Amino acid sequence: MLKPMQTKKSSPNQMYVWGLVALLVISGIVVLVFAFRGNETGEDEVNAVYTNAAATVAAQQLTLEASAPSATPTLQASPTPAVTITAAASPTLFATLASSGNPSGSTGGSTAVGCNNSIFVSDVTFPDNTVVTPGQTFTKTWKLQNTGTCAWTTTFKVSPVSGSAMGGVATPIGVTVQPGGTADISVAMTAPATAGDASGYWILTNDEGQNFGQSFYILVKVGAASTTGTATATATTAVSAPTAANNPDITLSCTLGGTGGTQYEHAGTLTWEDKSDNETGFNIYMNGTLLATVAANSTSFTVQPGTFFDGGTASTFSVEAFNSGGNATQAAVSKTCP
Repeated sequence: MLKPMQTKKSSPNQMYVWGLVALLVISGIVVLVFAFRGNETGEDEVNAVYTNAAATVAAQQLTLEASAPSATPTLQASPTPAVTITAAASPTLFATLASSGNPSGSTGGSTAVGCNNSIFVSDVTFPDNTVVTPGQTFTKTWKLQNTGTCAWTTTFKVSPVSGSAMGGVATPIGVTVQPGGTADISVAMTAPATAGDASGYWILTNDEGQNFGQSFYILVKVGAASTTGTATATATTAVSAPTAANNPDITLSCTLGGTGGTQYEHAGTLTWEDKSDNETGFNIYMNGTLLATVAANSTSFTVQPGTFFDGGTASTFSVEAFNSGGNATQAAVSKTCP
């Protein structure tokens, strides 16, 4: 026997939803009526339409939520923290040191070669811009210091590097100079024949022919400068060469030592009589090698220790007076050790 089909009753939730939809439709009609009354701006009309549309969407969403089963919310994984970027260190700035000026007579930094090194100390004779006559012969002397760790031997030389050598040639220094010691190093020169500035650069050379140390120079003025700045030779009265020194003698001490302990070290005092009244100075030689230049009116020179010779070898010491007029005849004395 068939049972009569029962009418399905609506749930309370659905009734609420349909009632809300009806309310929203009525609200939309009311908004449209007011929109066409003409007392509102176009912006208000647009806002009203947007509001009605949003309400309709919200009502439809409520309907779907009421009919769909509730779902357990799924937890989302927490976002991975952003990587922290470490700022790179700024580059280090380096300061540039200003180079200091050069003393008179020197040309720059000292360059060591092995254990040999030197620096310029001072001009002993003919400092910068000394006025000389064309063709004048003279002896230029520099004071140098041994800043290396090896002694300079008598066969070390002072050699021309560049500029005008003014007739000078590579010349043995003639003395032994221990580390830290100083020596007067000389070269015989002749001034150029033409007026003007003349300069030349020199340097020390060791026994192996290697240049080392700080280079040094000579700068002289040949003739006098005119008011226009052009150098011209001055008219000078001829100067006669000085009278030669007289009666040279040497008190020489001989100390055994040197190579193999069989050589003799020479040291002592050289003396002479000054017979001239117009000399510029005196050149001192040992066995033909210039040792030093001393001032006018001098009558003695100290021979420093450090020079060794085989026993029985004669050593000749000479004194030479000079001035702008020329060089006098050398006065010589010889001694033998022991």
